[in-house]
Amino acid sequence: MKKSILMIAMTLMVSAVGAQRNAQDYFVKTKNAKEVAPKVAATAKEDVVQEEEKAHNLMNELFPRLSLCDWNDSMVFMVLPDKRDLVLRVFNDGYTNNSVSTMSLNHQLLRYQGHSHDNGTNRDRINFVTEDGNRHPYYFEVPSGTFEDYCFTKYGVPSLAYINDVETARKVMLGKTLVTKSTAYRIDATYGEGSEEIQVPLDTEVKVVRIGVGTRAFPVKIIVADRKGREFFQNVAISRTNSGLRDEEFNMMDNQHHTFETAFDMMGDFALPSWHYDSHLGKVVFARRALKLKNTRGDEFTFPGLTTFKIMQIKSQRGKSSVKMTLQNTKNGTDYIAEVHFKDTPGAADVVGERDDIFENLFGEGNPASMKGVDARHIAAIRQGKIQKGFTETEVKLVREDDYEVVAQNNRTYSWQFSALYGKPSIRVVFDKRTKRVIQAFQAR
Repeated sequence: MKKSILMIAMTLMVSAVGAQRNAQDYFVKTKNAKEVAPKVAATAKEDVVQEEEKAHNLMNELFPRLSLCDWNDSMVFMVLPDKRDLVLRVFNDGYTNNSVSTMSLNHQLLRYQGHSHDNGTNRDRINFVTEDGNRHPYYFEVPSGTFEDYCFTKYGVPSLAYINDVETARKVMLGKTLVTKSTAYRIDATYGEGSEEIQVPLDTEVKVVRIGVGTRAFPVKIIVADRKGREFFQNVAISRTNSGLRDEEFNMMDNQHHTFETAFDMMGDFALPSWHYDSHLGKVVFARRALKLKNTRGDEFTFPGLTTFKIMQIKSQRGKSSVKMTLQNTKNGTDYIAEVHFKDTPGAADVVGERDDIFENLFGEGNPASMKGVDARHIAAIRQGKIQKGFTETEVKLVREDDYEVVAQNNRTYSWQFSALYGKPSIRVVFDKRTKRVIQAFQAR
């Protein structure tokens, strides 16, 4: 699944985009809010290091850094001049060869069109056309030397923010869960283009709600919301394509929170925020079959089927689509840890039949001892996975949690057929139609 999403994202990123873009679609703002999310505890240090490495490798594949030497005509940029660019007049009109005020091109989208040599000036040019349908040509004149010499420098083309990073981020991050790795973020002013800094606790779990354009050096503006709905953002560099900065410059005081890896940490590819599972907190559940669980110290214990637990906590995990669930044994009050997937986890539903860590397959809701239709004298047999004469439908379902098919009926009886699952054999259960109790259970062929 991860591989398929990676391939889709890469295809979308490097392919030429035929649809006309609207520059205004890239400008997004935070909504005003008043509260900051509570701190979320970090995962174990060794797990974090391992998952951060996986996330780092994935980001490098999704957002490859392209030097000017490797640019191609699928690459689109937005003109975002700073004060220096306004003075220098970066571009020339491709029709008239006259220099153009950079401010007149502010927020214009330009597609790269390769480089060429002008024999009249004996200078190399880096060529672009507008994305507005007119395909008006502009070019940046290489200051000195050849294109081949210049393309290896850090400078790139001034005033251009790499829009492909924004588009790829939208495709792979919107709606996903991140964790804050800094404490300083920003919220937009209600009016105008200003923003103000706010403080956010480290390791706050957030959901990506909007992505737009930031600045040339930090082109991806990621707006996130905490569990209370408060929105804030950070402008970040991801691929660092055409950023105009050397690697060491990203570590300078003013820049150190503006790379993706210093601003956010990825959760699993399909992870939902922990609060998505709040409706499960406090519920009593029972083990559908024997389970091995670890206590908070890491000691492993085996519990028989029908053992009851109370769900105390559910946390998403960095780099994983599974959640870590804290279960309190209702008999001894001790906490145990289970790592599970839910069926509604994006990407999990299509492989439910191939995995044995799905929450709904491991646990049922309620306490079997107090369920209607469960006889305390049958508990031992249920735990052993035995369906006996006299069992009710509820008791049969406690033994076999999987789906069944009604395969035979007559005036006196009806039958349920269960397929082989989790090492359990295929079995047919015959019920009395009047009492709705088991008459016979036998292994089916």
